[in-house]
Amino acid sequence: MKITFTLLTLATLGLLAAAPQLRAADAVPPIPPANPPPAGGLEAAAKRERGPGGPAGPRGDRLEMMKEKLNLTPEQIEKIKPILEKDREKLVSLREDTSLSREQKGEKMREILKSSMTAIKPILTPKQIEKWKAAMEKRREAGGNTPRRNGNK
Repeated sequence: MKITFTLLTLATLGLLAAAPQLRAADAVPPIPPANPPPAGGLEAAAKRERGPGGPAGPRGDRLEMMKEKLNLTPEQIEKIKPILEKDREKLVSLREDTSLSREQKGEKMREILKSSMTAIKPILTPKQIEKWKAAMEKRREAGGNTPRRNGNK
């Protein structure tokens, strides 16, 4: 009986000692990072120049978004491009203007965007105008619940 108990104890201790080794051999795929670094690595991301609103300008490239959503023709693109470039310059200077309050800047930004919409509207077809209005309404609805709009930071 004493020998059986000793053998069982030794066998149990041997299994306990081997358990970590057996676990290490399991083929578990590595967990991917939650936020992978951008193309080119972290160094490339650090070197990128930031424009107003982020690396791609104010919320991305407006002309590209319009091109995709409205199926703009090359002629329309050539007419719209200078309008958006002028707006971008105005928005950059507005952002850098420290003499205006946040509310004043917001009002001026709305004026700039409204004037660009007025200038772009005659270039678009009626069908494109409807798509544009629908997209703008969708953005307004989605943007209405952001913390900034609600006065929180």
